[in-house]
Amino acid sequence: MPILKQAIKRMKQDRVRYARNRHYSSDMKSMIKLISGYIKKGETDKATKILPKVVKAIDTAAKKNLIHKNNAAHKKSHVQKALNDIGSAKPKAEPKAKEKEEKVEKEPKKTGDKKKAK
Repeated sequence: MPILKQAIKRMKQDRVRYARNRHYSSDMKSMIKLISGYIKKGETDKATKILPKVVKAIDTAAKKNLIHKNNAAHKKSHVQKALNDIGSAKPKAEPKAKEKEEKVEKEPKKTGDKKKAK
């Protein structure tokens, strides 16, 4: 326990600030866990819908100096990259089949068309 009056006051202030900021830190962590759960399950629509709220919670924590601004940027980047990875994993299988169909349907180019048109 602190003995000096200034140290006692500082301890009281720290308790108040900790209680005030705990909400923002907890909110940020729970939002990251929520979107991570959606990403693991492959629920892209839900994860995309909640992404702005996650980014806002991370930015708020950075603004309150609970985390460093570079840490906030890293967290946002990590979440966005994970979301992009699951979003791009599903559509890749479909375009390959379409590309094969398009190649079959295309007609060969005629080289003499430009000269005849003039």
